[in-house]
Amino acid sequence: MLILAFDSTAVTASCAVADIDKNSDGYISVNRFSLFSVKNKLTHSENLMPMAVEVIAKFGCTIKDIDRIAVTVGPGSFTGVRIGVSTVKGLAMPENIPCVAVSTLEALAANITTPIDAVICPLMDARRNQFYNALFDGNGKRLCEDRVITAEALIEELSKTEKSVILCGDGAVLYKSLSGSLNNNTVIASPATMYQNALSVAVCGYSGKAISAEAIQPLYLRPSQAEREANEAKTSKGSDLK
Repeated sequence: MLILAFDSTAVTASCAVADIDKNSDGYISVNRFSLFSVKNKLTHSENLMPMAVEVIAKFGCTIKDIDRIAVTVGPGSFTGVRIGVSTVKGLAMPENIPCVAVSTLEALAANITTPIDAVICPLMDARRNQFYNALFDGNGKRLCEDRVITAEALIEELSKTEKSVILCGDGAVLYKSLSGSLNNNTVIASPATMYQNALSVAVCGYSGKAISAEAIQPLYLRPSQAEREANEAKTSKGSDLK
């Protein structure tokens, strides 16, 4: 199966084309791939389409050869998520290509290879001393759903496990600095596996449920900053009137 994949939910933007199938043992195999990831000062709206053109050309196919498109739909940057979803809709609709919505946190966890008795902990900085987070075991099995959690609550939760905890995502370094010696069992993934990687999105997309491009929607775990500020302003105004 030929999969085109995108991730633009954080500072790193990534795009890949991958030829993926399962062998006789049920193991997912990436036979060939073309991958382009950047972390620079350009916006995702400037990066994403040129990256898609490049990875498709380098792989040696056309958009008509793509069997499905996978995209991370969140959690993450509100603007980044919208750009990724909009890009996929624009590419998929004209060719009627099936799409797969992938959790950013699931794709981050798929970057990591670890013993089964370890916990994979993808973290995205959600600001206000909060993280977007989920937990996975060494086989990639979910231990909890995607969530917004405070640093204090996560530190307390992870301090109770005796297993090694591998941190990844753009919030990993921040979390480690906040937890300090309280989580001595935590280690940070290598820079090569810490950030968004569209090849992992493609692998997740291979096993995911295909839906239409029209059905792909962003996944937001909390209101945007603009919505929060508007709600706070309404609350403040209402208090002033009392």
